[in-house]
Amino acid sequence: MIGLRDNFYYWNESLKYKESIFDDSYFINQIIVNDEELINRVEKLRELIVTYCVLKEQGDTEAALQKIFNNILNLIESTKQIQYTEFVAFWKTLDISYSTFKNYSKEEKKDILKSILELYCKNRRKIYDGLGYTNTTVQALYDAGASRKKGRLGIKKIETLLENILKNILNSNPGYLNTEYLKVENLKDFEGKKICYLLPDSNKSDKEIFDDFIKRKHLDYRFGIDHQNKYPDIVIKICEHYFIIEAKHIKESGGAQDKQINEIIKFIEHSEKADNIHYVSFLDGIYFNKFFSLKDKDNKNKVLSQIQHIENKLKDNKNNFFVNTYGLKLLIEDAARCLKNLGGNHD
Repeated sequence: MIGLRDNFYYWNESLKYKESIFDDSYFINQIIVNDEELINRVEKLRELIVTYCVLKEQGDTEAALQKIFNNILNLIESTKQIQYTEFVAFWKTLDISYSTFKNYSKEEKKDILKSILELYCKNRRKIYDGLGYTNTTVQALYDAGASRKKGRLGIKKIETLLENILKNILNSNPGYLNTEYLKVENLKDFEGKKICYLLPDSNKSDKEIFDDFIKRKHLDYRFGIDHQNKYPDIVIKICEHYFIIEAKHIKESGGAQDKQINEIIKFIEHSEKADNIHYVSFLDGIYFNKFFSLKDKDNKNKVLSQIQHIENKLKDNKNNFFVNTYGLKLLIEDAARCLKNLGGNHD
């Protein structure tokens, strides 16, 4: 079995290389305003809301208002990405989210929407009429919510890193294996291939493979037991090594972010008996750079406390790792040295 270096080596190397302020891996450039059907529905919704507000002000009949109301509700329920409109954005001022609205019963939705429309007509409609409407708003609201879509991109970043390292090996070993076979669909392939991975937290079939893997290898996976059956983000096999990885992309401090930091530190506090099973905490994003600046300072604060906890976990669990982007790249490259001496087939 190819030996890895001491876990503090990868931690210390991570501390030498800052995370990029701009990371192309997290660039989301989806343009939704080119979707003609969506824009038609958005404009129809605006027309219906303006009509509803005007008729309401004029004291029109309840029957006429109800017909328009039903059309508004139908558009909101049936239109994907309708949340990226000035009307649905207004809901947040009332502490109502689009995601929770979708889970209410039909009658509850009607009651909630009537209350929202009442307040919107009174507090926003005339302002927006005066300023004018533009579909730039739709794209801007979508872009503003981009941070909520980052989770899957972190996994994609690891997949790309793994594939790039493998391609470098392929250059020196032509025909060794094809990167399309890295993602496996069953336990037999996962245990049989020299290099492959699972995404247990992303789909049901990979969860089942991971569960079978735990049973087959007699692993405790204490983190899952202690965290409401939480599955790891990605599990990578390279020759005899198995890397069970939890990934977090964090940019700034805050209550939710501190909770994520504590969670990812706890991920490496348990070890398995087998030396080839590794728990890896992968933290990218510019929050990691706080560790870089405080590592050698005698400063009693939250970040220094986090550093101390990380280093204590690493001392107690020699087979586990805490790394950033550079450190993870080094770790995978070291593990993949076993492939350079192999020829022919990957099975």
